[in-house]
Amino acid sequence: MKRSDEILLALLRRALWGESLPKNKAAQMPEQVGHDGDKKQGNGEHTPKQVGHDQCQEGWHEVDKQQWQEIYQQASYQGVLGVLWDGVKDLPMDKGLRLNWALNVEKIEQRYERQRIVLEELAELFAANGMDMMVIKGYGLSLLYPEPKHRPCGDIDFYLYGEYAKGDKVLEETHNLTTDLNKHHHTVNYYRGVMLENHYDFLNTESHLSNKTIEQRLIAEVEANKGEERELSNGAKFYIPCPEFNALFLLRHAAAHFAAERIGLRHLVDWALFLQNYGEQVDWKRFYAFAREMNMHRFLNAINTIAIEQLGVNSSLLPQYERDAKLEKRVLEEILCPAFLVPMPGKRNPLIYLWKLRRWTGNMWKNRIVYKEGLLNQFFVLWKSHILKPKLK
Repeated sequence: MKRSDEILLALLRRALWGESLPKNKAAQMPEQVGHDGDKKQGNGEHTPKQVGHDQCQEGWHEVDKQQWQEIYQQASYQGVLGVLWDGVKDLPMDKGLRLNWALNVEKIEQRYERQRIVLEELAELFAANGMDMMVIKGYGLSLLYPEPKHRPCGDIDFYLYGEYAKGDKVLEETHNLTTDLNKHHHTVNYYRGVMLENHYDFLNTESHLSNKTIEQRLIAEVEANKGEERELSNGAKFYIPCPEFNALFLLRHAAAHFAAERIGLRHLVDWALFLQNYGEQVDWKRFYAFAREMNMHRFLNAINTIAIEQLGVNSSLLPQYERDAKLEKRVLEEILCPAFLVPMPGKRNPLIYLWKLRRWTGNMWKNRIVYKEGLLNQFFVLWKSHILKPKLK
């Protein structure tokens, strides 16, 4: 790992936990545990590194201008520029870089505020028409952050508990919007410059056969627990998913992006903050059994280790699990510096198909720790889904 990446991770811990870092209870992390995720005795003790404000200020004059620039560029690439700002704004750095960083964080804040206003309007509109709204990812996860407005949110993903068609109709009639139906598991609208993804499925069930099994599990979680109700500043209410749903959805979402292309540290920070806030509410025995059934357990183990060792999550919130130091290192290195960095050709360029094939073959090892299906099955099902792209009726 590059020295600048080590510094970045230390600063992330500082930004997330401040002076009061979560204290590890010296939970044991053995080399092997049972398949069901039960805690068992084993060798080895893990205590996450803890970095407070005073500790971080020591020696920061030794970080040179080039290292600060590398930290800034990596933070931007990894989607953590805003949250990292909270861990660096009082540290000595080049004035030009500080100004540029602050300006870009201000842009993140402005986009966040625009989304918050749109979300208020949506929640109020749907409620007036007899619909409840669950917010997935994005804004809901930002509420876990020390400074919510510093988590970038690209769009608003929401679920209307089976009433997606009614929701689209209300948006079209109220705001004269045109709904894009040419997507696998959600429709798309644009309102006030914000993309709205109205989910009728949580996962793309056309791209991988195992997604259908996970989708059924997610639907069952929603039917069993509608979620946690939250209120916006205008009094409008919405729901965020229950912990059992979010654990599975966040894992599959990150795993799918990791296998297909890449994930950033933002995905890991989301996971770390979810664990720190809701880890005690997850039935880990049940969760690990399903993750193993879906062949996601090795990826899950790797990101749990990264969350603990690199981001400072309290290890006592998780069951003991099988460690694979080689895989953990490879996953972290792939996140920090992806192996496949060939620029994508234009969408109308025939070479894009060769580019996609090269990327897929380069990511075979990632698919093996994420999907239950064999690689040949994945290849044909994935290409079929790309070619057909069925519209909603």
